[in-house]
Amino acid sequence: MFIQHKLTESDDGYELILYLDPMLTEFSEELGRRGRRKREKSLRENAAQYIREKLPDLKIKTIKVMLGTTLIATLAFAGPLTQKAKAAESTVVQSAYQQNAKLVVDGNQVQLSSPAVNRNGTVYVPVRDLANAVGATVWWNAESKTVGINMGETRIAFIIGSDKARVNGIQVSMAPSYIVNGITMVPVRFVAESLGQTVSWCDVTNTIYVGTGKVQTYTVKSGDTLWKIANAHGLSAGTLQAVNGLSGTTIYPGQQLIIKKDAGTSNPAPAPAPAANTVTYQTYTVQPGDTIWDLSIKFGLPQQELLKVNNLTTSSVLSIGQKLTIPVHHIAVKATVSPKHGEYLDWWTEAQYLFPINKVATVTDFKTGRSFKVKRTIGANHADCEPLTASDAAIIKEIWGGSYSWTERAVIVNVDGRKIAASMSSMPHDISYIKDNNFNGHFDIHFKNSTRHNDGKVTEAHQQQIKVAAGLV
Repeated sequence: MFIQHKLTESDDGYELILYLDPMLTEFSEELGRRGRRKREKSLRENAAQYIREKLPDLKIKTIKVMLGTTLIATLAFAGPLTQKAKAAESTVVQSAYQQNAKLVVDGNQVQLSSPAVNRNGTVYVPVRDLANAVGATVWWNAESKTVGINMGETRIAFIIGSDKARVNGIQVSMAPSYIVNGITMVPVRFVAESLGQTVSWCDVTNTIYVGTGKVQTYTVKSGDTLWKIANAHGLSAGTLQAVNGLSGTTIYPGQQLIIKKDAGTSNPAPAPAPAANTVTYQTYTVQPGDTIWDLSIKFGLPQQELLKVNNLTTSSVLSIGQKLTIPVHHIAVKATVSPKHGEYLDWWTEAQYLFPINKVATVTDFKTGRSFKVKRTIGANHADCEPLTASDAAIIKEIWGGSYSWTERAVIVNVDGRKIAASMSSMPHDISYIKDNNFNGHFDIHFKNSTRHNDGKVTEAHQQQIKVAAGLV
């Protein structure tokens, strides 16, 4: 009957707050219709059973019964208190819900008005969010507490809290819906499949995928890479990344990826360009030894951005267990002039998130077509990079005419299948991190609007070469 509790200690006992399971909506309504004494008796009996099972050693002075944010009843109560119980004083100690599931419809993650809930394998989401995402409409009858969902020729109707529904007039079973904070939560699989959608679940990413039938999914296997999967399906890695809302290239065995197809053909649908860039957020729990700098590298973010979003400064001290907000930048794929040219991406808002520190990329000289591998090892105003190996260093020297130079050349930086227009000079300078690559220092790669380190100004020669790589001049 109760899904969680909260305890507050006083001098002569504890106040216990019990939260009714919102799935038992019909029962809670029945409580409201009963007389005061019968209602209190029923609640007291259930509360006593809950206490015997979960809090047998506590002296409970008062019990408050809540349904969401609504107080149902306040009951006086008394029970034994032992020293063992002292360790039990706290906040919420158990819950039936896991609120971390994600919903992806036709390759697009849906922004939910209330968190998705995974309850014993059944994922619930707000009915209107799901309906809007698949192109359905919702109606509500307050008197009968009936919800209706219409899409094309399909009509779904059910009463809140009931385990039955009607689909085009035929009665079927469903996991009961419920209301929390004024939002109706419904089982995704039942609603989506009733509307003719395909549904699949990924345990690795805790994501439920809904599609119209135009979307094909692929389950990642051990040894797979984003590039390998994209190539097998006639896509670029960048397109696969964009369709699945991935900010990086890390994938896991068992993860499901969306392979978006046009209806009635095996040809891949074009990348969603030029869609808008978006930012989502995740939570990270600080571990022993963590520093802001290390975490900014770990998550591919500028240190200042990580500090700002968490209201920290460079002198702030992190605590083990502290929760940090981590921005995740989703950079939309932009159209290119031709397959030879690169995306014209702004360094500050786009390129630096695709090519973060410690990222390895393949650089192709635009004029000669020769390629080599590099690693971004440092740099904030632009990318400071090093040849990955001695062989890569030798290729760079050959491209620049036999000696390293400050001369700017148009290049294409290929990062995880995203081809980005850039400009590079090859002169080694300052600090280096990679050993045994026959390159003493690092070199500069500039992108749209990137600047010099020494004065923060744009180098026009680099910007001109970037436009060459983008096909704009």
